[in-house]
Amino acid sequence: MARQSKIITIGIYANAAALCMVALALWGRAEAPSMLPAAFAQQVPQPIAGGAGLFLMPAQMSPSTWGCYVMDVDAQTLVAYQYYPGDRKLRLMAARDFSFDRFLKEFNTDDPTPADVKNLVEKERNKARQNQ
Repeated sequence: MARQSKIITIGIYANAAALCMVALALWGRAEAPSMLPAAFAQQVPQPIAGGAGLFLMPAQMSPSTWGCYVMDVDAQTLVAYQYYPGDRKLRLMAARDFSFDRFLKEFNTDDPTPADVKNLVEKERNKARQNQ
């Protein structure tokens, strides 16, 4: 009788351990509700839809209006559309060919410039080498 009672006790503990592991696995999933409150300024990552060289990204154009960006990788263009809820229309706001933009090293940059940052990094590396 004691042997049967011991087997049942071990079975109950094994069952409890298995249930705990299932609960931890479910609780750890990304889409599961969190026990921690979200920060007020927390940014929710926006989904990017795309394929065949076209990518669409939702965007907040102003505090009260939304729109989207569309990037055509093959044509190397980026366009921005804004939705006007009062008119119920989606309007083209801007378009740009970025094929040459990628080759610029310094454009419209303030202090520190990329060259200034490079010099600071080199100074820090030289200082670290001297301290070794």
